[in-house]
Amino acid sequence: MIAPRTPTSEDHAGLEIRDAVDAFFRPDGGLALARQDAEHPFEHRPQQQQMAGAVADAVERQTHLAVEAGTGVGKSFAYLVPLILAAVERNAQVVVSTYTISLQEQLMYKDIPFLQEHLGVEFKAALVKGRSNYLCLRRLARTRHMEDDLFKTGQAAQLDYIQDWATTTQEGSLQDMDEQPSHDVWSAVCCEHGNCLWQKCPEYKPCFLMRARANVADAHLLIVNHHLLFSDLAMRAAGGSFLPDYRYLVIDEAHQMESVASDHLGIRLSQYMFDHWLRRLFSRDNNKGLLAYLRAGEATRLVNDLWDEILAFFTELDQWAQFAKRGQTQRVIPQPLTLRTQMPDRMDRLIRSLKVLADETDNTELGAELQSCIRRGEEMRNALHAFINQSCDDHVYWLEEQGTRRRQLICYAAPIEVGPALETTLFAEVPCVVMTSATLSVAGDLGYFKQRVGALDCDELSVGSPFDYARQMRILIPKDMPEPNDAEEYPKACARAVQHYAGETNGHAFVLFTSDRLMRDVASKTRDFFADQNIRLLMQGDGLSRHAMLEAFKKYPGAVLFGLDSFWMGVDVPGDALRNVIITRLPFAVPDQPLIKARMDRIKEKGGEPFMEYSLPEAILKFRQGVGRLIRTGTDEGCIAVLDRRIVSKRYGRLFLKSIPECPVEIQEIM
Repeated sequence: MIAPRTPTSEDHAGLEIRDAVDAFFRPDGGLALARQDAEHPFEHRPQQQQMAGAVADAVERQTHLAVEAGTGVGKSFAYLVPLILAAVERNAQVVVSTYTISLQEQLMYKDIPFLQEHLGVEFKAALVKGRSNYLCLRRLARTRHMEDDLFKTGQAAQLDYIQDWATTTQEGSLQDMDEQPSHDVWSAVCCEHGNCLWQKCPEYKPCFLMRARANVADAHLLIVNHHLLFSDLAMRAAGGSFLPDYRYLVIDEAHQMESVASDHLGIRLSQYMFDHWLRRLFSRDNNKGLLAYLRAGEATRLVNDLWDEILAFFTELDQWAQFAKRGQTQRVIPQPLTLRTQMPDRMDRLIRSLKVLADETDNTELGAELQSCIRRGEEMRNALHAFINQSCDDHVYWLEEQGTRRRQLICYAAPIEVGPALETTLFAEVPCVVMTSATLSVAGDLGYFKQRVGALDCDELSVGSPFDYARQMRILIPKDMPEPNDAEEYPKACARAVQHYAGETNGHAFVLFTSDRLMRDVASKTRDFFADQNIRLLMQGDGLSRHAMLEAFKKYPGAVLFGLDSFWMGVDVPGDALRNVIITRLPFAVPDQPLIKARMDRIKEKGGEPFMEYSLPEAILKFRQGVGRLIRTGTDEGCIAVLDRRIVSKRYGRLFLKSIPECPVEIQEIM
């Protein structure tokens, strides 16, 4: 038998993309050959080949596709291979969007280099970052010249560090720095939209952003994150763009689409945002800022007036919200408020004054800085008008109190439904969109996901995991737990159950919570037990960052991690470190959160049932994410303990169990 070889570009030239994909993924194909000398022996995964074929078909037919691919399928290769082949053959660009940095790094530094070596076609890939991630050498030089008028002593020292770093860095991006400067300092030296002189810039040739843009223009494959992708979609709807035009788009971790789209299609305004804009112009605390350098007395007076008006505006909103009295941190604004504020008018006056200064200056660089301040001011003024007057159709408006050390109010507005907007701005504009995740379906049905994101005209595919869940995983359900709404007994029982299950595995456990209050209550009740058992307790919000918590969990020989929302998804701990995931409650969202309540009310207005059509599917999807933390490789083993009796006592509970891989379920008595 002749050994298979990796296909070459000449091979692909005479093949349809689907044929080339099948040749690469078949049991004796290019992938098998590339893996034959690898550290881990090649295992053919039919699910991967099936997904790759479906993506190739979507590319050929220029259709949209939603793929649920279980853990271990190798979905990144399954979409990369057909889309790389299409990009090279058709001289088109492909955008791949991820939600997490870890997946971006896997693609850029592991999967793509492997395919560049073994796929048999030459292609280029680029990691795309927003322009504000890059240092602007022209702005750095200007800021150094004006630093006495812009910054206090400590901040000026940060400029010295940036100046030294700029002479050695190859990439010139914020992520390339060992020490991160303050937001105020970085925003004074980074690249900005509307503040670029292009070929007229004296630093055009060595410009870090221009180098990055050249790499992007020359690449077949662009790796972005969801926030950049949806920010670009919002810009395109307004007539601009950051990304080049593309014909093919992959949205990995697609279960995050609706959430991220809501953020970028809505409004978020805080007092800090206005303060930051004004500090750039003039800070009356230290008489520093752009206007101080220009000695612009009239504009400075308008800034000082606006400082007072901003404080008055947020104070008025705070008095209306009465958060302390109500014992809440969010309040919906059902209709436009009658406010005494003159803030929009004061912003208009200041912006007009800045335009006069920009027109009068002969200094090109100062003119660019002023134009950038004007653009940012206009963006916030327009958003403020829209928030106060509630002029965005089909949005819900609310106030939210955030922060413990530094309390502040945030003004929010978000579309009740993002599906209609994405249907027109995304699916009608991009010929082929592939969406994939391990958790898109509810009880095996992808209809809920497609409806929520507006992908109504979309093919679909579900491929299971190659893992043997029946052997690797067990579901444990204590039958003697009180109802979660029993505020007195449930926390006590939850603490006892956590001790029982975490003790059985000597730690090595995630405990996933939906409530910060319950998490802290259970932690206080179990801390002594874990100390006696020499099990380290790591709790979110206890001082360590999310990344530091994960690293400590992996390194400590037996630890328990108490986590909230961000630990239910996007966390990968393969191997022996994690053998036990304890889910304290079925993850139903709080129904009085403004956006959730508005979406449920919309369903009710249409004659639907909000619980069955929204609350339950959302909870099932999040439950699946939590369960998915456990088995990450074919050799992992462990148990999932569910401390919520509703999973067996309520009729809808079976849908939770039906939505996860089939495995043994044990109902136990532990109390």
